[in-house]
Amino acid sequence: MKRCIYHVGPWRRAIPWMVFGPMLVLAASLWVFADSVGDRSVGALIFAILTLLVLGLHALISYARLELTAEGVRLRQIGMNLAAPWIDVAGLRLDPRHEGFVTLHPIGGSGAANLAAVRDLGWYYNSIYNEEQQAVMAERRWIPIEAFAWHLRHGRLREDLARLAPAVQSLPPQLALPVHPVSPAVQRRRLVIFLFMLGAFLAAIVMLGLGPPSRREHGGLVVMALLAFYAGWRAWRAFRSGAHLIGVLFAFLTLFGVLWCLLAWGDLAILFSGVG
Repeated sequence: MKRCIYHVGPWRRAIPWMVFGPMLVLAASLWVFADSVGDRSVGALIFAILTLLVLGLHALISYARLELTAEGVRLRQIGMNLAAPWIDVAGLRLDPRHEGFVTLHPIGGSGAANLAAVRDLGWYYNSIYNEEQQAVMAERRWIPIEAFAWHLRHGRLREDLARLAPAVQSLPPQLALPVHPVSPAVQRRRLVIFLFMLGAFLAAIVMLGLGPPSRREHGGLVVMALLAFYAGWRAWRAFRSGAHLIGVLFAFLTLFGVLWCLLAWGDLAILFSGVG
């Protein structure tokens, strides 16, 4: 039986390096060019942690693969294994950034639970998945393939779909409507929280860039505290929904943020004690 295997597109594989690359450069600069031994030690520690994080994320992304056979489709990732025979595929969506298969019945296993746990990942009003996708993800009837969309436009994925599952490619999307639509009051509350956090984040960035050294320390502490709070909230939601692998990842990010804040708070205490 012929098996067609696709890996994540090149732009997706580069995301960890594009996101954490500037932080790696800053940490390396602090490690090499800082005046004090303590600052150089902190820079070396941050550089080592970020390097392990980026390499781990790169390995996770590189491991993911999409498999097509004459019998069905399978998505393999660390912590996520989603599979369905073609006779259980009710719809196929190929519009940009929302590619995926909709199944007739819920997909078993922890992979579908992990996917349902991250269905609202993203900023408010700018989620990765839209409401229709979140609805079928909550029902565990969604197999996302947007990470492999590069092969749809530049590879053989579309031709292989037409060859292995010609009936599936002609199916309508069949995305379900949201089961529990968000009320306007909840949307307003989420918008207020988002604007507050965005304002605090931007204010901290301004303090980092324009303020004196003491304000820069405060700004960095505020930014990292916000990121640690967000990561902790995501970890709690992931563990609550049974997505333990996602929970461990966000718990690690939370621990990193808390340790950063403790180190920064210790430096500020030493600074203010010396001033006093």
